[in-house]
Amino acid sequence: GDILVHINPPGLKIYADVLHFKNVISNLLDNAIKYCQRKPYILIDCMETRDGVQISIKDNGIGIPKENLSHIFDKFYRIPTGNLHDVKGFGLGLNYVKLICKQHGGSIKVSSEPEKGSEFCIFIPKFPNS
Repeated sequence: GDILVHINPPGLKIYADVLHFKNVISNLLDNAIKYCQRKPYILIDCMETRDGVQISIKDNGIGIPKENLSHIFDKFYRIPTGNLHDVKGFGLGLNYVKLICKQHGGSIKVSSEPEKGSEFCIFIPKFPNS
Protein backbone atom coordinates (compact mmCIF):
# COMPACT_ATOMS: atom_id res chain seq x y z
CA GLY A 1 0.00 0.00 0.00
CA ASP A 2 0.89 3.67 0.04
CA ILE A 3 1.16 6.07 2.94
CA LEU A 4 1.44 9.78 2.19
CA VAL A 5 2.42 12.11 5.02
CA HIS A 6 2.02 15.91 5.12
CA ILE A 7 3.43 17.80 8.10
CA ASN A 8 2.87 21.53 8.42
CA PRO A 9 5.08 23.14 9.52
CA PRO A 10 7.97 20.75 8.86
CA GLY A 11 9.52 19.65 12.15
CA LEU A 12 6.19 19.96 13.98
CA LYS A 13 6.36 18.56 17.53
CA ILE A 14 3.76 17.60 20.08
CA TYR A 15 3.97 17.03 23.82
CA ALA A 16 2.89 13.43 24.34
CA ASP A 17 3.86 10.18 25.99
CA VAL A 18 6.03 8.58 23.30
CA LEU A 19 5.02 4.97 23.96
CA HIS A 20 1.27 5.53 24.18
CA PHE A 21 1.06 8.05 21.36
CA LYS A 22 3.06 5.75 19.10
CA ASN A 23 0.52 3.04 19.95
CA VAL A 24 -2.35 5.40 19.03
CA ILE A 25 -0.91 6.05 15.58
CA SER A 26 0.02 2.38 15.11
CA ASN A 27 -3.50 1.26 16.02
CA LEU A 28 -5.11 3.66 13.55
CA LEU A 29 -2.70 2.65 10.76
CA ASP A 30 -3.18 -1.04 11.54
CA ASN A 31 -6.97 -0.64 11.32
CA ALA A 32 -6.66 1.28 8.04
CA ILE A 33 -4.72 -1.64 6.58
CA LYS A 34 -6.79 -4.47 8.12
CA TYR A 35 -10.11 -3.00 6.99
CA CYS A 36 -9.12 -2.41 3.37
CA GLN A 37 -10.07 -4.89 0.67
CA ARG A 38 -7.78 -3.40 -1.98
CA LYS A 39 -4.36 -1.77 -2.03
CA PRO A 40 -4.38 0.53 1.02
CA TYR A 41 -3.92 4.25 0.44
CA ILE A 42 -3.48 6.20 3.66
CA LEU A 43 -3.10 9.96 3.96
CA ILE A 44 -1.68 11.37 7.19
CA ASP A 45 -2.02 15.13 7.66
CA CYS A 46 -0.42 16.81 10.67
CA MET A 47 -0.89 20.51 11.16
CA GLU A 48 -0.33 23.04 13.86
CA THR A 49 -3.36 25.01 14.97
CA ARG A 50 -3.53 27.99 17.28
CA ASP A 51 -4.28 25.70 20.24
CA GLY A 52 -2.40 22.53 19.41
CA VAL A 53 -1.84 19.89 16.78
CA GLN A 54 -4.39 18.18 14.56
CA ILE A 55 -3.57 14.78 13.06
CA SER A 56 -5.80 13.28 10.41
CA ILE A 57 -5.51 9.69 9.20
CA LYS A 58 -7.65 9.02 6.15
CA ASP A 59 -7.94 5.67 4.37
CA ASN A 60 -9.64 4.01 1.42
CA GLY A 61 -10.95 1.07 3.44
CA ILE A 62 -14.36 -0.52 3.74
CA GLY A 63 -15.73 2.32 5.88
CA ILE A 64 -18.06 2.19 8.85
CA PRO A 65 -21.85 2.17 8.62
CA LYS A 66 -23.49 5.25 10.13
CA GLU A 67 -25.38 3.23 12.74
CA ASN A 68 -22.09 1.90 14.15
CA LEU A 69 -20.11 5.16 14.30
CA SER A 70 -21.35 6.20 17.74
CA HIS A 71 -20.14 2.91 19.28
CA ILE A 72 -16.69 2.31 17.77
CA PHE A 73 -14.86 3.88 20.73
CA ASP A 74 -16.79 1.76 23.28
CA LYS A 75 -14.80 -0.89 25.12
CA PHE A 76 -15.21 -4.37 23.56
CA TYR A 77 -17.35 -3.06 20.69
CA ARG A 78 -16.89 -4.76 17.33
CA ILE A 79 -18.96 -3.93 14.29
CA PRO A 80 -21.30 -6.87 13.71
CA THR A 81 -20.28 -8.79 10.58
CA GLY A 82 -22.65 -11.71 10.78
CA ASN A 83 -20.75 -14.97 10.67
CA LEU A 84 -17.59 -13.52 9.09
CA HIS A 85 -14.54 -13.33 11.32
CA ASP A 86 -11.77 -12.52 8.87
CA VAL A 87 -10.40 -9.69 11.04
CA LYS A 88 -9.52 -10.70 14.57
CA GLY A 89 -9.65 -8.41 17.58
CA PHE A 90 -11.15 -7.78 20.99
CA GLY A 91 -12.75 -4.36 20.48
CA LEU A 92 -10.18 -2.62 22.66
CA GLY A 93 -8.02 -0.70 20.18
CA LEU A 94 -10.19 2.32 19.48
CA ASN A 95 -11.23 2.55 23.12
CA TYR A 96 -7.54 2.74 24.03
CA VAL A 97 -6.95 5.36 21.31
CA LYS A 98 -9.73 7.56 22.68
CA LEU A 99 -8.51 7.11 26.27
CA ILE A 100 -4.94 8.14 25.39
CA CYS A 101 -6.15 11.18 23.42
CA LYS A 102 -8.31 12.20 26.39
CA GLN A 103 -5.41 11.65 28.84
CA HIS A 104 -3.41 14.13 26.74
CA GLY A 105 -6.21 16.69 27.06
CA GLY A 106 -7.24 16.06 23.46
CA SER A 107 -9.95 14.36 21.48
CA ILE A 108 -10.60 12.06 18.53
CA LYS A 109 -13.40 12.18 15.98
CA VAL A 110 -14.28 9.94 13.08
CA SER A 111 -16.11 10.38 9.82
CA SER A 112 -16.77 7.43 7.58
CA GLU A 113 -18.90 6.08 4.81
CA PRO A 114 -19.18 2.45 3.69
CA GLU A 115 -17.05 1.67 0.63
CA LYS A 116 -15.44 5.14 0.77
CA GLY A 117 -13.14 4.79 3.77
CA SER A 118 -12.71 6.49 7.12
CA GLU A 119 -11.00 9.53 8.54
CA PHE A 120 -9.88 9.77 12.15
CA CYS A 121 -9.00 13.26 13.40
CA ILE A 122 -6.98 13.65 16.58
CA PHE A 123 -6.52 16.93 18.38
CA ILE A 124 -3.78 17.32 21.00
CA PRO A 125 -3.47 20.69 22.76
CA LYS A 126 -0.12 22.47 22.92
CA PHE A 127 0.08 21.92 26.65
CA PRO A 128 -1.95 18.90 27.78
CA ASN A 129 -4.59 19.38 30.44
CA SER A 130 -4.17 23.16 30.44
